[in-house]
Amino acid sequence: MTNDRNEYGWRESNTIPRSRTRLEGFAKRENSGKQRKASREINHIFPKGQEKAQHPAQKGSERRAAVVIISAALLCIAIVAIAIWSAGQIAMNPAQETMADIQLTRSQKEVQGGQEWTGSLVSLGSFENYQQLSDPLLVLVNDEVPIPDSWQVTPAFVDDETVDNRIYQDLSAMIEAAERENVWFWIASGYRSVEDQERILSREIENHMRDDNMSEEEARELSLRTIARPGYSEHHTGLVIDLNDVSDNFEETVAYQWLCQHGAEYGFVQRYRSDKVEITGIDNESWHYRYVGPEHAKKMNELNMCLEEYVLYLKDQGIT
Repeated sequence: MTNDRNEYGWRESNTIPRSRTRLEGFAKRENSGKQRKASREINHIFPKGQEKAQHPAQKGSERRAAVVIISAALLCIAIVAIAIWSAGQIAMNPAQETMADIQLTRSQKEVQGGQEWTGSLVSLGSFENYQQLSDPLLVLVNDEVPIPDSWQVTPAFVDDETVDNRIYQDLSAMIEAAERENVWFWIASGYRSVEDQERILSREIENHMRDDNMSEEEARELSLRTIARPGYSEHHTGLVIDLNDVSDNFEETVAYQWLCQHGAEYGFVQRYRSDKVEITGIDNESWHYRYVGPEHAKKMNELNMCLEEYVLYLKDQGIT
């Protein structure tokens, strides 16, 4: 029998002592439990197969948030850009006000050719004790300013109507130029004496009283909106013409459009316009043209002024 005891008297065997085996088993079970617990904690945080990847819903939410932020930033940039552009446009193109659009108590500043005009706005009542300019083509006659006592008319005849000789040459040239373009207009009324004006006004008042059942006072007030008082009519100057059928329909004709484009070249301006009623006191008359000479007519159109405005503008420039 083989002696299998060692030097200490213990029997050697390939079998691990039971007590040692039990301890190792306890250790294995403890380690296994720790591993399962760690695995459950990991699976709770990151589901299986997604430990490194985010949930699709979470990714979509983050994308939408990024899109909203970027869109808001772009919108803010666009608003700022538009505001800067608008400010630049206003600086380059300041709003221009016409005299009829603003209060009569304010002052006007017109800049033309480097000159600035600061003058009182024109209104009816601005011409008390008015002194005429020395240029006879700029003689002013309105409801406040009568025809000067010294005014003289040298008659000339166009279409059987009398006009002042000072307008004859340019008036004839204008009519001929229009005819070459197949545009036709004729002189319905030119120079009128004070007596002629009295008859015209009286007839108009009678017509309103008869046809419109108005009192004489009402008929006179209405008539004076289109017919000047005797002694206060531009027709007394001989520098004025009424064209064609003397009606509002003239504004819709080719002749009127032609005059708007070419009238100033021959020295004529529409004397009473719809945007100047507060200044002239006369309703729009598309057929009523005043001769002031080509130089003044072009300047009046450039400045967008009626005659009342223009003569005060010249006075403010030191012209007498």
